[in-house]
Formats: sequence, structure tokens, C-alpha cells
Amino acid sequence: MVGCANLPRVIRRALLLLLLAPLLGGCQDREARAQNADLTRRVEALERQLSAVQATQQSGLPTDAGRVTARAAAQNCANSLTRTLETYRQNSLDRRYPAPAQLEVPDACVDQRVNWLTRSADAYTFTVTDAAGRELARQGSQDGP
Repeated sequence: MVGCANLPRVIRRALLLLLLAPLLGGCQDREARAQNADLTRRVEALERQLSAVQATQQSGLPTDAGRVTARAAAQNCANSLTRTLETYRQNSLDRRYPAPAQLEVPDACVDQRVNWLTRSADAYTFTVTDAAGRELARQGSQDGP
């Protein structure tokens, strides 16, 4: 049997590395497993955050779109009603706005809440509000308040 002392130095180093490789590999495996576990936890946390953001965006868009649509419909009503009032006044012999019984509400205002703040033969101011009473649009005569 040949002893280690008789082997050339290069071969001894190679044998030493072969013997240490499983030990070093075991250390690296533990470190790699720990790193993988840490990365897995981080990825799962990021996936939860992403899901939360996506849920917020999905539920937020219809609300925003509904709010924008309600404001646009209210402004359309306000513009149509103002046009109706001003047309009546221009065609009136005494240059007055219509009395409540004379006013034909435009189709754009059928499902809207119109609140009169000022309404006389000489001036008008009104708001269009939502069901909660929040003002969505406001119009007034140029001679009025």
C-alpha cells in the first residue's frame, strides 16, 4: 500500500479537494437552501402586494368611471337647461326667463336633480346634484348672482 507521503504534491491536493468537496458542497447547499427560502418568502410577499394593488385598481376603476360619467351627465344637463333658458329669453318680447310652468325641462335633465338657488324673470342660478346631495354642476345667468 502506498502512503500519502509518497504521492506527488499535486495529487495530494487533488485528493484533499475531492474529500473536502462534499463537505463544502453541504455548506453551499445549506446556504443555497436558506437563500432560496428567503427569495421564496420575498416573491410571495411581492405577489400578495401585487394582488392587493390589482384588486384596488379593479374596484377603483368602476367607481371613478361612474363618478366621471355622473359629472358629465350633470354638466350636459346644466348646459342643456342653460341653453333652454337663454333661448326662451332671447325669443321673449320682454327679455325674461320662463316661469316654472313655462319651462320645458330638456331630455338631458330627466334623471337629474336640479336645485334652483335663484329663479326669477331676470336671473337664475341652479345646481345639479347626485343622490347624496354633492354638487356635480352649477350654472347661472350672467345678470344673476
